[in-house]
Amino acid sequence: MNKIIPILILLLIPFSLAHTTPRKKIGIVLSGGGAKGVAHIGVIKALEELNIPIDYIAGTSIGAIIGGLYSIGYTSEQLETIVKQTDWINLLTDKVSREKIPFPFKSNDSKYLVSFPFNNSEKNGGIIKGQNISQLLHQLTEGYQNVTNFDSLPIPFACIATDMVRNQKEVIRFGKLSEAMRASMAVPIVFSPIYSGQKVLIDGGFKDNLPIDVVKAMGADIIIGIDVQSELSDADNLHSITGIANQLMLMICQSSLDESTKDIDAYIKVDVENYNAASFTKAAIDTLIIRGENAAKANYNTLLSIKNRIGIVNNKRNNKAQLPLFYPQYVPSNDNQLRIGLRFDSEDIAAVMLNINLNKHKLGKAEMVVRGGKQSFLRTQYHFPISKPQWITLSNQIGYNDIFLYSHGYKISNPTFIRNTSSLIYSIIPSRNLQIEVGTSLDYHQYYRTLVNEDATPIKRKNLFLNYHTKLKYETLSKRYFPTKGLKTNISYTIHTDLHTNTAYSSLATQITKIFPIALNTFIIPTIYGRFIFNDGIPFMYSNVIGGEGYNPHYEQQIPFSGLPHTESALKLLGNARIQIRHKFHEKQYLTLSGNYAIHQNQFSNFLQGKKIHGTSIGYGYDSPLGPIEGFICYSNRTNKLGFYLNIGFGF
Repeated sequence: MNKIIPILILLLIPFSLAHTTPRKKIGIVLSGGGAKGVAHIGVIKALEELNIPIDYIAGTSIGAIIGGLYSIGYTSEQLETIVKQTDWINLLTDKVSREKIPFPFKSNDSKYLVSFPFNNSEKNGGIIKGQNISQLLHQLTEGYQNVTNFDSLPIPFACIATDMVRNQKEVIRFGKLSEAMRASMAVPIVFSPIYSGQKVLIDGGFKDNLPIDVVKAMGADIIIGIDVQSELSDADNLHSITGIANQLMLMICQSSLDESTKDIDAYIKVDVENYNAASFTKAAIDTLIIRGENAAKANYNTLLSIKNRIGIVNNKRNNKAQLPLFYPQYVPSNDNQLRIGLRFDSEDIAAVMLNINLNKHKLGKAEMVVRGGKQSFLRTQYHFPISKPQWITLSNQIGYNDIFLYSHGYKISNPTFIRNTSSLIYSIIPSRNLQIEVGTSLDYHQYYRTLVNEDATPIKRKNLFLNYHTKLKYETLSKRYFPTKGLKTNISYTIHTDLHTNTAYSSLATQITKIFPIALNTFIIPTIYGRFIFNDGIPFMYSNVIGGEGYNPHYEQQIPFSGLPHTESALKLLGNARIQIRHKFHEKQYLTLSGNYAIHQNQFSNFLQGKKIHGTSIGYGYDSPLGPIEGFICYSNRTNKLGFYLNIGFGF
């Protein structure tokens, strides 16, 4: 018996050591590569299937984003869902759906072709501020926003940025996780850097696109490196500026690779041929994830060897139960800006508009707008915030106008005149999509030339009016042009007082537009318009007019009418119902069929027996980067002839 006991002890010692000796720790390293980085998800999926544990993660650029999210509990399946359901085109810009833009900022949406910031105190440093990607990363890291030490995450994490001030690699293991990931992917010039104290942080690929040494320093015994970088192009593909720029970026990133590959236990190189940093289409994402899986499977023996080295482990993760739904939130710009708008249409021929916007933050915002064309003006205004939802606006606009007014398709008036309007407006924005305003204005008109026929209303040479108005505006349209959902409602009541004769006139105007989807990419859009004048003899400037598609009205009170490409006079009681059927085909191309039916009359008692106007139009539209390009062929019983309207550019 005494001999047996020592033998048993000797036999039990290895088992005891096996249970007390900690297993070797595995670290993965994820390279940068823009859209190509979604291939990381495929590799991670293969590692999960092999039940290979991940103890440390280090990443650069897109590798930092994938790695950071995986470190807090997202599975490969959830990461795949995120990249597939994300609208990357809008995400990687500062664009926000119009329905998310609050009043009073809707008026400047989709109006200007280009914008140039100047003399700004804000630190931008990039064409794109990256506010949408920052918001998404913030939402995806909910629950870990107060964690400042990345070693305390479910999987310890580090990411790489480049400090432009010191020209050094910045290893980020502390701070706010969403900001760290955002700094790591800040491609210079394209995205604004992250400013942290005296550091200016940009994309980490410039210094270390595959941070092997970082994950080793974190404590990893075994390192798996995943590389999604493209190969250098040959001479045949370096004939364009884009090709050369991409090559320079690849050269920089490749030169930053850790040349000491002896520390890598498994080097997984993903085939990303025919894809680039901007390949965010659904087909590209699907293919890249599959290629990531295939790259991992090509290293199956190596990965299996790693698994055998560490033994069988429990690699179950505490997965996040739900994916947050991401909706970009509008962030008002505090930039001082010069904005330029250009357009052409078959009525006004050509027009240009310049806007100088000076933001004084808490002191308000000053604007100066200059428009050139048949309706030229200079407008200066100042918006003063009373509280967050309340504004007071002071403005003055002086302009020269040379416009035509038609009746039954024939010109009845061509007034040329100076108009000067000074306004004081109080606005309250009780919710994001609702604005209520009351205001008063002093409106002066001086006519220089008025060509009229017997159907035209006589025009006095000089007019001076004191006007009072109240307006309610509600809008949730997804876009200004070619919207696919939403509601728009405008209701206004105005009193016009002639200071020369002390005569008062009043008017009530309404518009209700609703968009209903009726099939895939097909929408029906009914609209009801109305404007009612309650006094006889209202001056020319405030009389009812109808016509045009509504993008560039000649008059504030103008009611759009598909079928009339020009501006027609109407009686003092005017109602119009319009219905549009719009179909989207191919990419950003639309076919629109419209029908209108209007009644106008001078007496309420027999309004329904008033004069009838009906019209139709068919149009093609393209939602181009330069603004909407639209052409309409139209017909109305008002003219009894075909008309044509062409618009190029944003309306203003």
